[in-house]
Amino acid sequence: MKPRHSFSVVLLAVISFCFAAVLLVLRAVASPPQSTNRVTLTLLSTTDIHGHLEPWDYYANKPADLGLAKIATLVEEVRAEAPHALLLDCGDTIQGTPLADYFAEKDTSKPNPTIAAFNALRYDAMAVGNHEFNFGLPVLWKAKGESRFPWLAANIRQTYTQGVRFFQPYIIKDVDGVRVGIVGFVTPGIPRWEVPDHYHGYEFEQIVDAARKVIPDLRRQVDLLVVIMHSGLGRDPITDTQRDADEISGENAALALAEQVPGIDLIFFGHTHLELSETFVNGVLLTQAKNWGQSLARADVVMSRDELGRWRVESKHSQTLPVTPLVPADPAIMKLAEPYHEAVQKYLDTPLATSASELTGQYARYEDSPLVDLIHAAQLDASHADVSMATMFNPSARIPAGSLTIRQAASLYVYENTLYVVEMTGAQLKDALEHAAGFFPAWPVPAGQTLQLPGYNADSAAGVSYVIDLTQPVGRRIRDLQFHGQPLDPAKKLRVAINNYRYTGGGGYQVYKGLPTVYQSSAPIRDLLIAYLQRTRQIPQVPNGNWKIVPPEALDAIKKAADADLRDHSR
Repeated sequence: MKPRHSFSVVLLAVISFCFAAVLLVLRAVASPPQSTNRVTLTLLSTTDIHGHLEPWDYYANKPADLGLAKIATLVEEVRAEAPHALLLDCGDTIQGTPLADYFAEKDTSKPNPTIAAFNALRYDAMAVGNHEFNFGLPVLWKAKGESRFPWLAANIRQTYTQGVRFFQPYIIKDVDGVRVGIVGFVTPGIPRWEVPDHYHGYEFEQIVDAARKVIPDLRRQVDLLVVIMHSGLGRDPITDTQRDADEISGENAALALAEQVPGIDLIFFGHTHLELSETFVNGVLLTQAKNWGQSLARADVVMSRDELGRWRVESKHSQTLPVTPLVPADPAIMKLAEPYHEAVQKYLDTPLATSASELTGQYARYEDSPLVDLIHAAQLDASHADVSMATMFNPSARIPAGSLTIRQAASLYVYENTLYVVEMTGAQLKDALEHAAGFFPAWPVPAGQTLQLPGYNADSAAGVSYVIDLTQPVGRRIRDLQFHGQPLDPAKKLRVAINNYRYTGGGGYQVYKGLPTVYQSSAPIRDLLIAYLQRTRQIPQVPNGNWKIVPPEALDAIKKAADADLRDHSR
């Protein structure tokens, strides 16, 4: 038998151990550990999602490495290590794929699919994008009303002061004891690109001007100030050359904002469908994710307390996390997207007509093309205009030999433009054609310059015939302009079909602004094209040859450059 005092010793040891443990806990509560004076905040951003949910190319009808389902996987991986990471978006969210467009225009009974996915991913805030206005205000307000996160735009002056129609300038979030201010901005070009009914009640300030008012106020309230903006970089901060083309003054203002407005720690931006990380300007970290959910931007900011208890930025860095074939799609987002996906696939597979041969849009911006002629035919048929102006928005569009479905027809016109008919003179039409011809490179290409391909602003015309002579200076390139086989009288009045983007001056077509309108469609041009094919079942197989570029060697060089550009993008 053991002595009785040994039990007392053991009991005393246990009591002492418990007492010591309690003291440790009390000390921990009374004196926070050193780590509470230094935290790392993680912020994530997407931009220009444009309705891409599933990893799917609806026009090619095949899988693609993009979309919110794959972004969701990257987000959850980051959240596994940083549970309090903020998730933000820089706008152009609800428009851009057949799926997004179908549920904005044809079936509005269901929740907006992109917003439903954003809600599932628990976004914290979104900057307003210009394409949010494409479908008109009822669609915008419906999507905003379904959002479980705020839409931010500090440079919108508005009639509305509260409710779904009101855009907040900023929000403040408490993350690990740090007050994070998030302020949003939208590019001010919306009145240039949209019809007035689509932004009634809203006015758009220059971003830098608005920021000078809102940033100082927000800075006083927060420890970390983050901008989310639907606007491009502008100039390249290293070469000082124009990086993003501005159609209007201040369209792409991220660099100007960093340079001119003090108090900003981090800028996430978008609009230009480019990608950028780890770029510092005036102490501000600038980062842009790739469009369509092709990458996720991540910024990590280390914050530490000074001797007065105030939080200060100790360091900050950013990177973009790419969506690759190795990134699996998130099952929850795929399940959410499935009914939307199935419905739009059924719609897109609706047959319209039959094509005798394969047709592509590869050279449709540089020479007369049956596919652009088809767009012209649909516009002239719907509007009864004398002349039609149009372009190839999607050079990768392809109509196969055989059955043509809504899928291929929709690929020819990927934007939500409506059709306008304006009354103008022959002289004004020539001015519009000269402007379009000005997007083409000079020939021969000046020494030290590279041949630049025209984009979708280089409209062509149907209803007239003409020649573009690239050996002539800009403004004097249109030759042999004829209407019904005769030289076009500069004073002749013409009814000209254009889209609403051109009517408001989009692409720099100032000649159209203020012209009297004699027709305006309620349906998008894409739907007019689909209706035209359903009724006529006619697909041009050869171009009508009403315009051409000279000299021939200039066109050959342009097409070779287009081939090289296609190879580069397919790698």
